[in-house]
Amino acid sequence: MNKEEILKMSRQENKGKLDERELAAFGRASRVGMLVGGVLCVALILVSEFILDQPELSLVGWMVYFAMQGSSNMVLFQYLKNRSKLVYGVIELILAVAFAIAVVLKAVAQ
Repeated sequence: MNKEEILKMSRQENKGKLDERELAAFGRASRVGMLVGGVLCVALILVSEFILDQPELSLVGWMVYFAMQGSSNMVLFQYLKNRSKLVYGVIELILAVAFAIAVVLKAVAQ
């Protein structure tokens, strides 16, 4: 078997799978996306409190952010078996539920 045949077989075996560079790019994109989401939540707090005078908007933003972050950590725990990811995921999902409850209580109170 020559080099070209080996490369051809390898390409066929790995067809549709991501290579290491693509996986690293997806990981970086996910981290940047979560960072941008966090910054937008802070901006949403400032706008909802000081401009719109509707503080419940910031609660919704944090609910979504913690749900995204928590589910991300739970998936990482599932694949990597890293206990810290499990702990962070559970805490973040509890926070997401707490913000959801706060939104509902705020809506009922009005």
